[in-house]
Amino acid sequence: MDAKLTIVDVTGSTNDDLLEAGKQGAPHGTGLAARAQTAGRGRRGHKWDSTAGNLLLSIVLRPCVNPAKYSGLAAVSGLAVLEALEKQGLANEIGLKWPNDLVARGRKLGGILVEAARDNEGKPFAVCGIGVNVNYVPSEVPDGGLAAIGLSDLNKNVPTVDTLLDAVYHAVVEGVDTWEKCLNTMESSVGPLAPILDDYVARLNWIGNHVIARSPAGEELARGIFRTVDDYGRANIETEGGLRAFHFEEASLRPLSA
Repeated sequence: MDAKLTIVDVTGSTNDDLLEAGKQGAPHGTGLAARAQTAGRGRRGHKWDSTAGNLLLSIVLRPCVNPAKYSGLAAVSGLAVLEALEKQGLANEIGLKWPNDLVARGRKLGGILVEAARDNEGKPFAVCGIGVNVNYVPSEVPDGGLAAIGLSDLNKNVPTVDTLLDAVYHAVVEGVDTWEKCLNTMESSVGPLAPILDDYVARLNWIGNHVIARSPAGEELARGIFRTVDDYGRANIETEGGLRAFHFEEASLRPLSA
């Protein structure tokens, strides 16, 4: 394991722990993994089932980019996790669900939660939380959510959680470092997904399919064909009234048949 990656048996939330560590100045790449969490959470405050046997990892990120670009970190990290699983020979059926989930066979395999903050010196940082179902699959399905699936459901020979932790940790840190370098060579007007956009869109589920966009409260916002995601991370949906773009904070997508 990398010297910057610490593994504990149990904690409340690895994201909470590293948010506090980040405020105290923990450097870029500081990682914390847990065998189990008692207060894991996902996007929009949803509970994340954090039972032992799965990958539970958080990483402090301090990319030298405009903090306004931090909104791209979830996509950068999600793509890096998927690429790490590909290198382990595990990603044949796995794709990305806009904006921050790993899915397979129409079920949720994992999720990414990025939380931005400032440390005690006022410097910006983010904590990227990553959860991947490996050996245990939660049975509870959140309202409006997808049923879960695990890597062990997809593959007979799954590496140990520690092997996956090491691969995912390095992939995310290296992916963010590469993204930072590329972004800083581009015009300031480009969106945060510009350096990874083609690879990200190529791995997205439901592109070209009919979808429904719903608000966090479950209200239908639009229905139409999911055309692409732009470099600002907005889902572009072709509706009868024209093309509409939704930011990840205002909508989630589901296939029209779901």
